[in-house]
Amino acid sequence: MSACPWYKEGRCTSPLLDESSADVVNKVQCLGGHEVYTQCRYYRETQGVSEGSYDIFGKPFLMVHGIDKPPEVLCEFTKVFKHEQGKYLVGCLVLKRFLGIHELSQCSTHWKNCPYRRIGLKLGVRL
Repeated sequence: MSACPWYKEGRCTSPLLDESSADVVNKVQCLGGHEVYTQCRYYRETQGVSEGSYDIFGKPFLMVHGIDKPPEVLCEFTKVFKHEQGKYLVGCLVLKRFLGIHELSQCSTHWKNCPYRRIGLKLGVRL
């Protein structure tokens, strides 16, 4: 059985929470396998890597936008793509552009407080 991807070190790290918490953890549900943990109200699908079109983000420049491995960005307004040259690209749905290599560290660590995320939540941005 697999554990919920949001369950880490006894805490729930779901992006639906303001901060990680042990208060909402139900180990039976968190460790109960895919069919069980997906029923949790704090569960949402993780960002996968897309192979499809990324036209809405413009033309990527691999020296600026390309990274060597899939990033750990949890923001629901990002979309990860694998470029045909093997690099990974991250598009921001709110900005409608690819994120630069140097922006990704901020998106990985401070995504819950990102002003663009707040705008996306307020406007209900969708792809």
